[in-house]
Amino acid sequence: MASPSNLKLTGLDFDELKDNFKNYLATQNEFTDYDSTGSAFSVLLDVLAYNSHLNAFYLNMVANEMFLDTAINRNSLMSLSKMLGYLPKSRKSSYANVTVSVTPNDNPSNITIAKNTRFKSDINGITFTFVTDQSYSAVANGNSTVTIPNIKLVQGEPLTFRYTANTSDNSIKYKIPNTGVDTDSITVTLQESDENTTQSSYTLATDLLDINSTSNVFFIEPDADDTFQVKFGDGILGRSEKTGNIVIIGYNITNGVLGNGARIFNPVSTVGGYAGATVTTISSSVGGSNEETNDNIRFNAPKHYEVQNRAVTANDYKRIITREYPQAESVIVYGGENADPPQFGKVFIGVKPKSGLAITTSVKDFIRDVLKKYNVGSITPEFVDIDYIYPILTLSVNYDSRFTNKTTSVLRQDVLNSLTSYSTNELQEFSKQLRISKLTRTIDDTNNSIVGNELSLKLKKSFNPTLNQKLNYTIRFSNPIHHPHAGHLGAITSTEFTILDGENISRSGCKFDDKDGVIRIFRIVDGNKKIVYENQGTIDYDKGEILLSLFNPSAYVGSSLDIIVNPQNQDVQPLREQVVLISESNVNITMNDVSSVRTGLTTTTQTSTSTTTTSTTTTSTTSSSSY
Repeated sequence: MASPSNLKLTGLDFDELKDNFKNYLATQNEFTDYDSTGSAFSVLLDVLAYNSHLNAFYLNMVANEMFLDTAINRNSLMSLSKMLGYLPKSRKSSYANVTVSVTPNDNPSNITIAKNTRFKSDINGITFTFVTDQSYSAVANGNSTVTIPNIKLVQGEPLTFRYTANTSDNSIKYKIPNTGVDTDSITVTLQESDENTTQSSYTLATDLLDINSTSNVFFIEPDADDTFQVKFGDGILGRSEKTGNIVIIGYNITNGVLGNGARIFNPVSTVGGYAGATVTTISSSVGGSNEETNDNIRFNAPKHYEVQNRAVTANDYKRIITREYPQAESVIVYGGENADPPQFGKVFIGVKPKSGLAITTSVKDFIRDVLKKYNVGSITPEFVDIDYIYPILTLSVNYDSRFTNKTTSVLRQDVLNSLTSYSTNELQEFSKQLRISKLTRTIDDTNNSIVGNELSLKLKKSFNPTLNQKLNYTIRFSNPIHHPHAGHLGAITSTEFTILDGENISRSGCKFDDKDGVIRIFRIVDGNKKIVYENQGTIDYDKGEILLSLFNPSAYVGSSLDIIVNPQNQDVQPLREQVVLISESNVNITMNDVSSVRTGLTTTTQTSTSTTTTSTTTTSTTSSSSY
């Protein structure tokens, strides 16, 4: 008999397995005269190879599902994350802040709006239910209208599920049977028994250091198919339930991201026991999100384990915010020691939302409340507004019309779309640089007919100065400003504003310029530059920082006052809370058809279009000029 070593075990494909079986049998004396390929014996080999291949595939899949990095099945990911103490993010309800006005008709002493009072709102033709997150009360004054401000409405349908505890039956799980549950909305109440209706409220356990054997806490664990289950303590970490207890679980089923954007709310029935209530929206609904994706679970679960339920480092804050507020597109966090000037004992947070340019006050309050649970010591979180840097692009695109059937206007729009896509994918997040080489390559790749492009760049910052009040302003470009030698002019300019001159005369059409590190104000009179103020501040060319001293405009053109500079370098590097953003209104494109030049003629076709805002009433004009 041949040695078993003749049987190769490394090949697990069907054909390779079958060949290995045949080669092995050929070495056995009992099967020397058998033709394994031409007899019925081949069928048996097929069965053996198929069974071996199936077992190999099955064991490979089982091994994959045992590790967070390779698991594909969502139930496996949910179970593995539980081992790291991580609860995958459930679907989250959107929320809105409103003011409710109620007019009673029976002279009550106070009016109470109960928790889960229903309201409805239409979003894109679909009706969604919103409910109050808690009860709200206000003192009434006869039959006068009572106004209750800052009521929080959360999107979702409130439900309740009951279990009877039996500690001797380990198969009983307090499972929430519905999907789409917002885990933040889960409430747990324990009733002593059917006969004894005494109830105790339980809270979600967040820190094991604060829990003892008598703590009324519950835990949430992921279950199969995007559901969750509630667990109680074991008598050491948290109070345990007793046989006969009635477990009452309340929760909201939400539509997640679909609930964002609700602006108009109407009561479904009476509010506080009275009909005719009116609702005034303070802030439209935001914050709704869908369940955490598999990829996000793989990324966040080990990071959560690193955080260890506390916010100490900048990355701790960042991970907590991105987990609790999934509408954040980008988050920047830095300690007060890195601020300018340093502010010790503080941590600064910047959040760029996926929609819009800035987060609302209600979102800041939500994040601040979340961080209270993880903050360490006396560190104070403070939000910083996103500081946008707008590149002004003057672009000349050369194309050969013989290699495309698109018109000039369509091709120009394609280039503009490429710029927008580049801004969305490569910029619009903290710390992401604008690389001119990559941008020009993106333009060339827009269409095969484009043979090259030339690009010039300026940078713009917008701000809204307080009118008729002398204040100091700091404008940070955080990139060196072009100033090659002493006496060089034209490093900066601005949009127009009105200001009182030294003789207290109102001068319109004023702009900024600079001379050797000093900011001046000038206006054009009869085609000549006339200086209104010789010294309105300073400019640090190396730091890219402008300081305006006691600047006191009485008006300015447009929705903001814009300052434009010529950068020293074409690549733009944002600092801390700064974000680079390419806007269509800051792009000037000239299309040059070079096909006539290449065929020996002397003319080219050019098209130039630009859009700029130049008035306080938001007027769009078409021009070939730029800043």
